[in-house]
Amino acid sequence: MKPTVACYHWSNWHPTENNDIERGKGWTEWEYLKRAVPRFPGHKQPKVPMWGYLDDSKPENVERQINTAADYGIDAFIFDWGRPDGNNNVIEQFIKSDNKRLKFSLMCCGGARDEEDFYRDMAYVFDNYFVQPNYWKVNGGYYLSFYEIGRYINYWGGLDKTKAIFDNMHKMAAERNMKIHLVAVEWGLQEYWCKDIDPRVIVKELGFDAITSYVWAHNTVPEWPCGDYSEWAENAYEKMREIEQKYPVPYYTHVSMGWDPSPRCPEDMYYEEGGPLMYHTLSGEYKIMHKPYFSAIVKNNTPEEFRRALLAAKRHLQDTNPENPIVTLYAWNEWTEGGYLEPDSEYGYGYLEAIKSVFK
Repeated sequence: MKPTVACYHWSNWHPTENNDIERGKGWTEWEYLKRAVPRFPGHKQPKVPMWGYLDDSKPENVERQINTAADYGIDAFIFDWGRPDGNNNVIEQFIKSDNKRLKFSLMCCGGARDEEDFYRDMAYVFDNYFVQPNYWKVNGGYYLSFYEIGRYINYWGGLDKTKAIFDNMHKMAAERNMKIHLVAVEWGLQEYWCKDIDPRVIVKELGFDAITSYVWAHNTVPEWPCGDYSEWAENAYEKMREIEQKYPVPYYTHVSMGWDPSPRCPEDMYYEEGGPLMYHTLSGEYKIMHKPYFSAIVKNNTPEEFRRALLAAKRHLQDTNPENPIVTLYAWNEWTEGGYLEPDSEYGYGYLEAIKSVFK
């Protein structure tokens, strides 16, 4: 059986109200990619998108993304989603499109909110996204994942409260004759977020149906300052096998295309291991978003090496024969983290060709 290939889609590539206010009128993350500089001999930066620095929210560009992804064997986008008033322009254009070649789903990654705000957010998801004919379902349930579930647990004051809120979320869905297929991104279960709670208990108590990953870098990175993709992939598969054995629910196999967050480090600053993720502000200061963040860079992540990693994922699915053969991919357009499948000036459509050759 052909697995469902689902690709993470992150969008900061068009002007938004929040970016206009905090970073300047018309700013997009393309500006960070354009100014990226090599951090060691042979480091390939800046990356240059073959399609140019497009506004990914324009209808014609959404159509291009849908058709390209579908043509090359991707079945669904998993949109990074914050809240109804967040950066959702691409999703809104996606669901307005008559082009239904691609399914879609959401990964909640906007951080925790007050309980009533969370319920309003979920009602919006159910009433605006779940009702779409091409929303991705698994076992009859609407695929909904949470990126940093530990952040929610900490914000809401513990696992018991979080369980009560999630129980209410499921009730809200049931009242609409809907069922949620709930997926945890395992990064949010790591000790960084859940120091005093067994993550297996979290999975059980919150009723997660499955686990997957967002990027291999959450589990393993090369030795500083850089390392080869082939070694990174080998180490990542060891980590994924450990995850599969650890949890009582299925793990959806994952493949990452690359990892290089150096474009997010200002070009006049030293790229330091463990340095913080920062975004500039109009005041000239930098706002720390996450720390630690900067890590070793993955090099030699050619389309051929990526194809080998995809083949390993395919063989693993054939060997284990899961009920729901699913592969998640990092990522459609995480350009400033070095994880993108959109064509670039060096390899063209090479990464997409790799997916097509293995899965289509």
